Amino acid sequence: MNLFFRLLRIFLSSLFAGKHVGLLTQTTLNFRVWITDQDMFMHMTNSRYLSFGDLGTINYILRTGSWTQLRKRGWFPVICGQTMIISRMMAFPQKFELRSRVTGWDDAYVGLLHEFYSKGRKTAEVKVVAKFASTDRKTVAPDDMVALVDPGAVNPGLDQDFQDLIERIKLARS
Repeated sequence: MNLFFRLLRIFLSSLFAGKHVGLLTQTTLNFRVWITDQDMFMHMTNSRYLSFGDLGTINYILRTGSWTQLRKRGWFPVICGQTMIISRMMAFPQKFELRSRVTGWDDAYVGLLHEFYSKGRKTAEVKVVAKFASTDRKTVAPDDMVALVDPGAVNPGLDQDFQDLIERIKLARS
């Protein structure tokens, strides 16, 4: 519930955003740390970075036009794994920018990077590995989703951090 108003803002702003961006385009959101984002040590609590990453993912899906296409087919993203690095803690009422982009994909997974910037400096990053599934519980290949949403997109490939995370996901599922 704490992020409800921010989520509502993202949905409403996407309605009036106009043209969709390509799948490999970075999307940006601007926020401010609220008192309710802090823990007892008076800085943004660790879990909030992941929650803001979720908002970044939602914004990205809306801005690229993927949401409409995914809903029509009963497809949805499933987060399979995440890593987080915080290099500088943020506190109320600090402003920050969240930059989100797809970094690449393989035959089953998509890598999504969320970077947090404040005062021009990177403060944190969240790396997300997701896959797509359908309402009938079948896996949707990332290439099928890309062909549907942005047929001209060329896969930049996943860097080693994402490949390692995918391997850890596969091990955990075996």
